[in-house]
Amino acid sequence: MDFKTVEKKYRPVPFWSWNSKLDTEETKRQIEIMDKAGMGGYFMHARGGLVTEYMGEEWFDNISVGIEEGNKRGMQPWAYDENGWPSGFGNGEVSGLGENYQQKFLRFDKNVECSDKTICVIDEYRFYYDVNPFYVDVLDERVTEEFINRIYKPYYEKYNDTFKGFFCDEPQVSAGCIPWSFVLPTEYKSEYGENLLEKIDELFFEKGDYENTRLKFWRLVTILFSRNFMKKIYDWCTERNLGFTGHMLCEENLSEQLTASGASMPHYEYFTVPGMDWLGRDMTDCLTPLQLTSVAHQLGKKEILSETFALCGHNVGFDELKAVYQWQMIHGVTKLCQHLEGYSLQGLRKRDYPPAMYYQQPWWDEYSKFNETVSRIGKVLSEGKICYDTLLLHNQTSGWKCFNNNDNGDIKKYNDALVSDYKTLMSKHILFHFGDEIIMERHARVEGNELIIGNQRYKTVVVPKNRGFLENTQRLLKEFESNGGIITTADKVESNDICSSSLIYYTERKFDGFKVYYFINNNPSEIEASFTHGGKRVDIQTGDISEFSGKYAFAPYDSLMLVDDGSEFAAENKKELKKLDLDGEWEIAECSENILTLDKCDVYFDGVLVGENENAVDVTYMAMEAKRAIDVRCDYKFEVCDVPKNILLVCETPEKFRIEVNGKEISRKDEGYFVDKSFRKISLENLVEKGLNVISFKIHFAPEQKEYENLEKAYIFETEKNKLTFDTEIESIYLVGEFTVETPGEFEKLEKNAERYKGQFIVKKPKKTVSLSNIEQQGYPFFSGRITLKKTFLLNDENYSIAFDKKGVNAVNVKVNSKVCGSIMWDHLMCDLSFVLCKGENTVELTLVNNLRNMLGPHHLPEGESYYVAPIHFFRRENIWTSNKWALKGEKGWNEDYCFVEFGLYGKEAVFKK
Repeated sequence: MDFKTVEKKYRPVPFWSWNSKLDTEETKRQIEIMDKAGMGGYFMHARGGLVTEYMGEEWFDNISVGIEEGNKRGMQPWAYDENGWPSGFGNGEVSGLGENYQQKFLRFDKNVECSDKTICVIDEYRFYYDVNPFYVDVLDERVTEEFINRIYKPYYEKYNDTFKGFFCDEPQVSAGCIPWSFVLPTEYKSEYGENLLEKIDELFFEKGDYENTRLKFWRLVTILFSRNFMKKIYDWCTERNLGFTGHMLCEENLSEQLTASGASMPHYEYFTVPGMDWLGRDMTDCLTPLQLTSVAHQLGKKEILSETFALCGHNVGFDELKAVYQWQMIHGVTKLCQHLEGYSLQGLRKRDYPPAMYYQQPWWDEYSKFNETVSRIGKVLSEGKICYDTLLLHNQTSGWKCFNNNDNGDIKKYNDALVSDYKTLMSKHILFHFGDEIIMERHARVEGNELIIGNQRYKTVVVPKNRGFLENTQRLLKEFESNGGIITTADKVESNDICSSSLIYYTERKFDGFKVYYFINNNPSEIEASFTHGGKRVDIQTGDISEFSGKYAFAPYDSLMLVDDGSEFAAENKKELKKLDLDGEWEIAECSENILTLDKCDVYFDGVLVGENENAVDVTYMAMEAKRAIDVRCDYKFEVCDVPKNILLVCETPEKFRIEVNGKEISRKDEGYFVDKSFRKISLENLVEKGLNVISFKIHFAPEQKEYENLEKAYIFETEKNKLTFDTEIESIYLVGEFTVETPGEFEKLEKNAERYKGQFIVKKPKKTVSLSNIEQQGYPFFSGRITLKKTFLLNDENYSIAFDKKGVNAVNVKVNSKVCGSIMWDHLMCDLSFVLCKGENTVELTLVNNLRNMLGPHHLPEGESYYVAPIHFFRRENIWTSNKWALKGEKGWNEDYCFVEFGLYGKEAVFKK
């Protein structure tokens, strides 16, 4: 096993959001920068904001470049099978074929006359269906055939198998309610020999043999979705040497996955690369990772994908990204799909469930180190042999029996019981899989005292709280137990002594002649642990192998990889280092352009003031609500104490506006881009004055009728919202240059390393020094970039380290006496300087690299900072993004003051011993 080399096939394949006007040269440029950052490929993903005609000539010109350039570089170019998501509606072509093809939901009412949508009448109840015209019936194979013909075939006809395959995103049966399909009565009769329409009321009411009816109904729904949609596409792709990957909708718990897909696990069989998604920073004990990897391991699928990091917010550090992903890797995920790399951040695109995981971030140059590390772990997990001997039965069928489309509290009891058993086994260091009953129908058998699913063999079966299992499952368990197999509960399973701490989780892989153990600390505190196996340690950043003592102090969210090749533990080698005092003033040696974000403006419609100090990004939607052409003027105001020598205006689509500064129209001469290629710089030389300044943006706002129609449809279903595009958007603007932004008001400390500021922002002359902590309060509240700080130390010896806590910092690059010492990104947040220090005078340079959070926000949430950032968080007024249906856990409300995250380094009380 070569731990040093990480081939491209193990490297991340991010969501590359094609969300703007595509250009083949720009497409080629972006592939080059992805390659340099350590990516192994990309998903070419049509998404909201797309201007180029989807699947038109220009679209395929860029797909051609994506395939040719990717193949030339040894990368994996993947297609994405939809315009937005969820997959299946074929950009409206398939759903537009009529009711037979459209998604339907089962309903009932009382004492209402029959209609053309009535299915049957039982007693005083009428059962009927509703139709969603914007999505499709995934239970009907005719729908899938049309989807393949209209989306998949055009790619294959043009490119054959020269690209990797397709990503299928969140196909779904229904969301939150009982589905209906015209094929269900016939299929139910064929499967069970019974008339569904005679029992349909039992899906809603606890009457008759309702548990058995629900069990049969949801089993059939799951099988039809799996067979008529998932397998049909999988077979089509496999026959043409194309891969098929993606993930299901709402995989997290029994209740949500029930209506989304019946059950998540049976569908993973029909991905060549099974996948999942993970939203936000929570590392909760949800079911998703283990459900996914259990099926993949059982069916011998080495590559296991996770689309992750969406909604983490721009202020997510590399340490937090690593923590989120390693929680998935400990369960067996091997391949990273970062959400999201935006072709552009113009307009609504910048609010697309951040963070931006792309070149726009100040930390992009450090990103390759992160990609190298997680890819190395993924390689080990992919290539090693998996031998788990414990199976935890999944109780999704108990959820089926409980579901009645209304009060489903009992489902949570079974979900919580399953999660509890899962956590118990993890804490005991028991390596186990979930056993899904439909997967077991397809692939399970008993041999002697082992229950076999696919290529995995289990000697112990753990049974959670349940409401009964399918007949096939009961038969297998009876045979297994009679042959001497162990059936037990999680609390009775004996612990594995591999690690002394139950708070440290692990997995293992077998290779010829050795084993690899991978441990993680999924906690915000340090944990010391000892180990019984693993005499060598793998440096996950470099692949270097060193001796290991058998003891380790895990930093918060730290990880450790050990190799057990029979080597004895080495003697413990402690090195005591003094802590370099980081207090005091540091010289600013180099600094990116500073920023003042202007996100509020006075708004005039046809010369009439309609809003003072209005949130700028709300103005587009305010104008759209009028449904007529409007002359719009937005006045952005800012205070200047010291007129900067170098100050520029940064704005989007300046060519569409008449721009005036203090009443004078400006030339709009383009000075290049800032952050994103759509953020254009315009010089404000000789235009800015001491005191109050006003920048006015004027435009005749006259959208085409189609834009109004698209916005109306977006309120109805997410397929339309997810491909929403505006020709013109009014946005925040930015001042950048050589200045500081004084904050003479008051700062209030908030949770999540944040603070709320009430007061003015005043442009002043640049500073020469700052202290390392709370740099945002020292003239840099909106700063997003890199700042190099320098200080000289007089030392009596060389035995020092730098150790700190960081806030709002993604990486710290350290140089001492002009020698590079490294980039500190995670784990112990320390650097041994003893090898480069000398007695006497030493110059230390720290380059702090942060992110887009304080520039782009969100700035006005009542809670302050959010770790679950969605478009709702950027708006004060109601619009499509703030409607309850699509808010995605967003908190309503608004605070006019500004929330910033702290930016800087803070001294530690203790230095870790290594």
